Amino acid sequence: MRSGITILLASSLLLTQPSFAQNTSKWALTGTQARQGYDPYLQELYWQLNDSPMQQKLRNVKPFPVGVVYYQQRGEKLEDAKREFETIRDLGFTALKQVQLVAPYNPPGYEEEVFHAAIDIGISPWYYGKGGWVDITPELLAELGIDMELTEENMPAIQQHPRMIDHQKKVWHERVERMDEKPAKPKGMGEPGRNNPWMPERLLPPFAKWLELEYKTVNTLKDAWNCGYTGSCNFTTFREAAQELKGTGFDQYGNGRGPLSRDFRRFRDAMKFQSELIVENYQKTMSLYYEWDPAEPERTGGHQLFENQAVNAWDLEGQAKTASIGGSFYSSIHLAHHFFLIENEIMRPVYWQARTVADMFKGGWAATWESTGGPTQWSGHQGNTVDGNTMSQLIVSYLAAGLKGIGFWMWNSRGEGWEVGEYALTDIQGHPSDRAVVAGNFSKKLQEQRFELWEAVDEPTVGILYSWENEAMLGRLSMGAYNLNTPVYKTNRDRQFRQLHTEARMGLSRALMNNNIPFEYLTERDLDAGLAARYPIIYLPCLLALKDEHVKIIKEYVRQGGRLVADFPVLMLDTYGRLNKQKEGSDFAELFGLQIADYYHSFNRNMVFDGDSLYTQYGVLKLNGAKVVNTFTNGVPALTSHLYGEGEAVLINFEASRMTYLPGNDKMEDIVTFCTLGDIRPPFEVKGNKESMVMRRAAPAADHYFILNDGPAEEIVIRSDVIRYRAAENVYTGEQLQLIQDGFTVKVPERSGVWVRAVKGE
Repeated sequence: MRSGITILLASSLLLTQPSFAQNTSKWALTGTQARQGYDPYLQELYWQLNDSPMQQKLRNVKPFPVGVVYYQQRGEKLEDAKREFETIRDLGFTALKQVQLVAPYNPPGYEEEVFHAAIDIGISPWYYGKGGWVDITPELLAELGIDMELTEENMPAIQQHPRMIDHQKKVWHERVERMDEKPAKPKGMGEPGRNNPWMPERLLPPFAKWLELEYKTVNTLKDAWNCGYTGSCNFTTFREAAQELKGTGFDQYGNGRGPLSRDFRRFRDAMKFQSELIVENYQKTMSLYYEWDPAEPERTGGHQLFENQAVNAWDLEGQAKTASIGGSFYSSIHLAHHFFLIENEIMRPVYWQARTVADMFKGGWAATWESTGGPTQWSGHQGNTVDGNTMSQLIVSYLAAGLKGIGFWMWNSRGEGWEVGEYALTDIQGHPSDRAVVAGNFSKKLQEQRFELWEAVDEPTVGILYSWENEAMLGRLSMGAYNLNTPVYKTNRDRQFRQLHTEARMGLSRALMNNNIPFEYLTERDLDAGLAARYPIIYLPCLLALKDEHVKIIKEYVRQGGRLVADFPVLMLDTYGRLNKQKEGSDFAELFGLQIADYYHSFNRNMVFDGDSLYTQYGVLKLNGAKVVNTFTNGVPALTSHLYGEGEAVLINFEASRMTYLPGNDKMEDIVTFCTLGDIRPPFEVKGNKESMVMRRAAPAADHYFILNDGPAEEIVIRSDVIRYRAAENVYTGEQLQLIQDGFTVKVPERSGVWVRAVKGE
């Protein structure tokens, strides 16, 4: 842990005493605070997490491309494409996310012609826009005869200088001429199985080598795999051990079947190995292309961010970190495809997905290079209205999460076949729709504000812990103990276990978001890097299992002044699938001041908290220093608190965060938020809002507020006792907002997103 954690956490100054709001629920909170001291959010460390020469160049140039996919229509030729590009440029878009040249009559060299034409018209033919410029250095300014000092203040003017623009266009034209020479992507081991850990024969030899590197001896492996305790192990070599995970019957997506074992660790190892294969292949690809052209960004990405990553053999953060070498990390965020696990709700979950992308690549160039451009009715899970208001919600969500690039699928729709007439920013006749106009206007404002947006940072009050190891254990639980195809044991209940951690993260995110509490997702790698002290509060949502070293880091975080909140179940297993007995003197018992004696469910008991009967897991607690703060009506502790060192560990003895996974449980959202915050408050609060949620990013000269409204129009007040503003503007409309003594008012249109820039100063 960093030595400064005590100062950062224990001595943060409370500038406004929190108090209960008047005439509201007893769980409502009010008041604002500012954290004191040098770098209280560890921003210097944050920028170091994914630092590289490429990321330094990007932070220097500060690109914010907004691109679209051009899809060649039947009969279109070069002049038609040029006219479309001019329309795209004039609306405000800066890039072509992709160029789909599909007509069978296209002549040789047509792709190069189209790319050159886009550059000449003034848009990038690649998704990355100015991210693909060569770096701007004092040497380059001298070479181009631009007589300006290279400073942050001068950078906008430098980038607008005609000689700089001409030079960068020349670089792009030369890149087009080399496209055919670009190396092919490395052929890795292929994408391993999805949705289960079993492997085809070709992956077993490298898996055996992985096991040998991990465990060194077969006896150590047998102990890790709980041999004897969960069944006999007859293997005598690592190669034979790898055969235990051999699958059969793989389909085109990688789904296979294989033997089950009562052991958990072997399945975790298979998931980890396969996820590392993907990461290794990404790393090779990034390194190859960075060596080929160190000025051209490449991207890595994922999708289905709400699925259990481990059981799919994915490591989203590992994939993101490979992008530090050569470019950007992104996720596809499609309304029709990526929200079925949250019953196709979109507005809040879009922000959660954007937040996940940013937080898996802290300090790096995170974006959504494939986002919804228009409505769908046939492909995907659920059709939606995607009008100008919806578009404003999407873009404001991306900005609020700190993404710095947007790519829309697509400009114009396919005219034939699957996805015909869907996803487009244009209408069916090919004319710009209202959503295209809104997106283009936002892009124009982004080009004006991008320099400051790159300086703007999150100041999170809560860190929500995402654990890959926890998902691995839940993923193994979801596989059951018998062949799930056996009629006597056919059940879907097991399969639900894999999503519990996600449901809890989303539930907590909903509660905090609806109460305007800033949060980020932090990871086990973040804990290893020393980032825990960035967060005044860390929350463990349905954290069934965690590595011992991470439990110790969290324990030290609390000892030095952090506030830890966990809900049930918490740390019931280790990452070998063994029961955590939480004995006296254990890290768990010392941290929480209690032991969990039994693990119950309220199915056949009436567990009532604050007048509501809860359907939940809960624990029988042996208290040893912890204080009971609240109880169920039957006297069972519902909320405990334990002072440990300079900090506090709070246990909510029910599945609090999962109870707010779906919308509508407003009271529990308030309870979860109240129990999470304690006496800690964010630096701003919102008054008068019924449907609007507010996020904030802080730049040195101004704060940027992002408001999402999912209901009728309303006027809200954003206020703070610890920040003063001298002006506030609706960035999209240019409207100057009314200042009040401690904040400003904002008129929020119905079902829309609003972006406000508030200038700091007395």
